[in-house]
Amino acid sequence: MLDIGSGGGSPAIPLKLAMPAIHLLMVESKTRKSAFLREAIRHLDLHDAAVETARAEDLLTRPELHEAHDAVTVRAVRIEQKLLARLQAFLRLGGRIMLFRSNVANEAPPLVAPPLAYEATLPLVESLRSRLVVLRKVL
Repeated sequence: MLDIGSGGGSPAIPLKLAMPAIHLLMVESKTRKSAFLREAIRHLDLHDAAVETARAEDLLTRPELHEAHDAVTVRAVRIEQKLLARLQAFLRLGGRIMLFRSNVANEAPPLVAPPLAYEATLPLVESLRSRLVVLRKVL
């Protein structure tokens, strides 16, 4: 799993705790937040977890990360079609991008283009009107 804009570690760290077998790479552009995430990994003794201090776009130059992930999670990052086009490069065929969105009760699903397809919007915390938007790599 690749987590973009990891910040304080949500949803990546809770998902790793719930599914210890997953390989987790958290990507955070801010050095202080990256240091916190590394300390959280150490303190929680999370195996097969790492932090990259970089922007997601910077990782596109690393071929070993291309089509290497089943899931990409994104929270608190501005979603644009250009970003989605870049993120899909990290996904295997059939992999999913999971967009954690807040306060979006009436927001339309993001415009997506092949190789991505809209799959679902699921409610998370109803009182916060938060949603999980799921996109799938189909081509």
